[in-house]
Amino acid sequence: MQYYLGIDAGSSYIKLVLIDGDENIVGRHIVPRGADINASCREGYSGLLEKCRLDESAVCGIVATGYGRKQVSFCEKAITEITALAIGGFSIDSNAEIIIDIGGQDSKIIVMDSAGKVMDFAMNQKCSAGTGKFLEVTSASLGVTVDQMDVLSQKADAILSLSATCTVFAETEIISHIAKGEKKENIIKALIVAVASQIQGLFAQVSPGKDGKILYTGGVSQNQTLKKELSVRLNRDIVVPEHPQHIGAYGAALYWKRNKENQTTPF
Repeated sequence: MQYYLGIDAGSSYIKLVLIDGDENIVGRHIVPRGADINASCREGYSGLLEKCRLDESAVCGIVATGYGRKQVSFCEKAITEITALAIGGFSIDSNAEIIIDIGGQDSKIIVMDSAGKVMDFAMNQKCSAGTGKFLEVTSASLGVTVDQMDVLSQKADAILSLSATCTVFAETEIISHIAKGEKKENIIKALIVAVASQIQGLFAQVSPGKDGKILYTGGVSQNQTLKKELSVRLNRDIVVPEHPQHIGAYGAALYWKRNKENQTTPF
């Protein structure tokens, strides 16, 4: 049996997915991204092979995607997250026509046709507003973890205005709110609303009149408060697939399996 590996070298974590020749997922793995992205990917690769009880010789193709894809020295090809997410998302759910992906350093809206071909996409600018990094940095200012933000935000009892979406300025506003005695839960809810507002603006750039199914991927998609806020703002049902943080890696593995002749893609 031949196997194909997809590596999503993200800004915070390295996600890996191994598939067989029938496109079945054989194993998934995730490790924190260290200072040396290539070494972290190697560590993740070794850990995945160990979990699957396979030797490296069984893997006949490796494709990297994500923030650090060009630093993965042992892959055969590197493809963009747009391509990987479209392939992975459509393969998970062929009814999906829009993908919202919130990563550590960037957020993306991908619009596909009924065959899964990318028709349009938009990404946030260099600022980390509307990303996982925004939540990570601001949560640290409040002395909580990103995971705790979800639960705490559900206890908010007031609508708090947060004018800054820039991470640096948002931290300043947080300090100001804390000094005024504002409840931590209300500040956190305001931060999540700020992220949702950024995604709403990004969504409007590429999906006017598009009413197809929305697939929501990336590690941040596990924040239920943000998911609900997005659903309300977009007036749409949003579906989070199983293992949402691994969709890009899955798409990368599928890319190699389906494109053994190294065909190019437009994105």
